[in-house]
Formats: sequence, C-alpha cells, structure tokens
Amino acid sequence: MEKSKALVVKEKNVLEFVDLEKPEARDYEVLVKVKACSLCTLDRRVYLGTRSRQFPFLGGHEVSGIAEKCGYGVVDIKEGDKVILTSAYCNQCELDRTGRGTQCMNKAKEPQRIKFDGFIQGGGLSEYISVPAWQLIRMDEKADLDHAALTEPLACCVHSISKARIKFGDTVVIIGMGIMGYFHLKLALMQGARVIVSEMDETRKQKALESGAHVVIDPGKQDLAEEVRKLTNGLGADVVVNTIPSLSVWNSAIDTLAPYGRLIAYSSQDSKEPVGVDFGKVHSREIEFIGTLNPTIEDNERAVRLITYGMIDMEEVIDARFPFEQGKEAFEAALKPGAYRVIINY
Repeated sequence: MEKSKALVVKEKNVLEFVDLEKPEARDYEVLVKVKACSLCTLDRRVYLGTRSRQFPFLGGHEVSGIAEKCGYGVVDIKEGDKVILTSAYCNQCELDRTGRGTQCMNKAKEPQRIKFDGFIQGGGLSEYISVPAWQLIRMDEKADLDHAALTEPLACCVHSISKARIKFGDTVVIIGMGIMGYFHLKLALMQGARVIVSEMDETRKQKALESGAHVVIDPGKQDLAEEVRKLTNGLGADVVVNTIPSLSVWNSAIDTLAPYGRLIAYSSQDSKEPVGVDFGKVHSREIEFIGTLNPTIEDNERAVRLITYGMIDMEEVIDARFPFEQGKEAFEAALKPGAYRVIINY
C-alpha cells in the first residue's frame, strides 16, 4: 500500500508527521501531487488554539500541484497538468448552481480528499489528495506553482472587491496591511479608486505606500474617520474594507463611511462578542454592511488570470519557503509577528 506523508495538528501547539494511505482517483476526480502549500492564517490559528476545529486537523487549502492521475469522466484536465485547488463546492446544491458557492450547503457531506481520522480543511498538507475535477482549475504550463498556491487568498479578495462595487474616483479605506490588505489595495487600484490604508505598524505603513496607497493613516495617532473626512470634503469613504479580526475597529469603520457608503466585513472574527451598532445612523445615512467569505469559482478563475498575466506581484507576500520535511520549522516562521505567507514545497 502506497503512503502519503502528511503534517497534521495533533492537538493545540503540537504538529506531527503521519503516514496516510495514498488516495485513488475516483470517478470524476483527479489525484493531485501537491507541489506547494501556503500556510494560511486559519492553519496558524488552529495550531495556536484560537480557532476551534476538531483534532487531529489536516489543513492546507492554499495549494497548487500536478495532476498525477485522472479518474473516469474527467474531461478538462489531463495527467501532468498544473492545477490549483478551489473551495469544496459540491456543484449540486442550489447555491452552487446559482453562483453562490461560497455558501455551499454540502461541504460537510463530501467524500474526504484523503482517508483521515480527523478534520480536513483543504488537505494540502498531505503529499497527495484526490479532488473532484470541478474543484480544480488548470494553470498555464509556465505558471509558477508557488505563486499559484496563493490563488485562493487572492480570489477571496477578488470576491470582496466585486461586492464593494467600486467606481472610478471612489475613496476606499483598507483597514490593515497584512496579505489581505495588500491584495485589496492592488485590486482597488485596478478599479480606479483612491486608496487610503489604515495601519499602525511602521514596516507595513511603508509597504502600503510602496505598493501604491495614496494615503496612509496611523489610527494609533490619528482619528481615522476625522482624517478621512478631511480628505473627502467632509463626506467620508465610499468603501471601507476591514481585514483585521478586531472588535475595536467596527464602529470607527462605520463612522468613516460617507452617506451611501459600503462597509465590507472581510476578516473573520475570533471573538463572538456582539458589536453595538447605531442602526439609526445606518438608516439616516443609507449605509450598507456587506459580508464576504470565500471566493466563487468565477473569482478563482479571475485570480488565476491575474497571477498568470503577472498583474499582481505575488513575491511581495512570500516571506520564506521550506521543504516539506521542514514543515514544523515552516509553521514557526509563519507564526512570527508580521509574517505574510510561508510556502511549503514538496
């Protein structure tokens, strides 16, 4: 029996290499040999115990690889193709069939990508996984697989920016200049926006300016809403995108909005504590709250084009690369303050 080595979170703060049974490509599936896996914020939070998941946990959902074998019925991917993983769309429920696959109703019912007695989210921290063909996108043969592995987080931001409905000349405020702040900044600029970044870290403030931000505001030293109104004839921002999991920023973000403004609730929130909102203000200023989660398959396709055409510099968000055998060291690097993404290569 062939094996597939995997790096799993055995319990909080404990990583372990295990040997799993190498999966077979079932009908309409592709056996993927993983080549690059980016350590997402989710993987790190599960490891630290700040995000609740069943243990043992097999993560890795920012993944690229090579199609090693195609099962019966696979028509668009062939052996040897470079591919990236998308979300686990069932392609059968009403939401998936109507372009709303971010809320797929059947993710928990789908067959495991590899036999594993635990919780799988992505599964790319295993050398092999078997994936339904409709959950994969074929990449150009010249594609950089490290860059391709970052399709998913870029696609999340494509989804977010699409929902923001940015127009030429709009003022867009991005709260936080982590990897998602960087992608939002680049995409908002492509939409013709004037972009203001809210960030306290000195290194990231400089990165925002070097990446094209028109203005950077330090909310630790300045009142964000007040400064934005000064820059917009007293109106405020047309769009505010929050990319950080902090309760303290929400009311400031709301105050920063112009009439008819749109608040994009991008970041997941570790705390379940409710945030008090003055809905009289929501009513009188006609502002919108818009939630955004995972990308649709179309968002992934668009992200693939942006990466393939070299329209976004993906190297800017890769801090380090480690061979799979040094996966534990890769986690240590990913947990360092200020880290964007660490890539594990197979």
